[in-house]
Amino acid sequence: GKKVTIDSASLCNKGLEIMEAAWLFDVDVSKIQVIVHPQSIIHSMVQYADGAVKAQLGAPDMRLPIQYAFSYPRRLKSDFPRVDFTELGSLTFQKPDMERFHNLALAYRAISQGGNMPCILNAANEVAVHAFLTGRIGFLRMSQVIEKTMDTVPLQRESTLEEYIETDARARAVAKSFI
Repeated sequence: GKKVTIDSASLCNKGLEIMEAAWLFDVDVSKIQVIVHPQSIIHSMVQYADGAVKAQLGAPDMRLPIQYAFSYPRRLKSDFPRVDFTELGSLTFQKPDMERFHNLALAYRAISQGGNMPCILNAANEVAVHAFLTGRIGFLRMSQVIEKTMDTVPLQRESTLEEYIETDARARAVAKSFI
């Protein structure tokens, strides 16, 4: 949808995915890297202790990874596009520019601060993206709204579910005040 498209363009989605991977797989954030891959053929890679790398490759279409997530461990037949490696040419990779993609830098900050800061980032991002999509702020202003919100809403190291819900509401209100 539109929000996912904007999150992808700002690399905020990668920051959220880092948070998910660290939490779901109990992996230290320092071991998770974001790599810009313009062809969008490789959807994920894991490097093992021996140096071997396994990657999930497919056409630049998220329907296949989503289908696999829902059907795991089975593989369902599909008519999704196939990758023709003879036509593909080469695969290229780059480190992300953290200044250009400030939302990714903010996500790393939220992860390193821990506590309720990832919740604050997520709430502020949702408000900022909505404001962008409705024409109230420009694309680059989204990062400023998120950062100001992260600087304003207090960090709590430990939170209950109720406190996370309160943090989310407060972060949304603060983010809206910056628009």
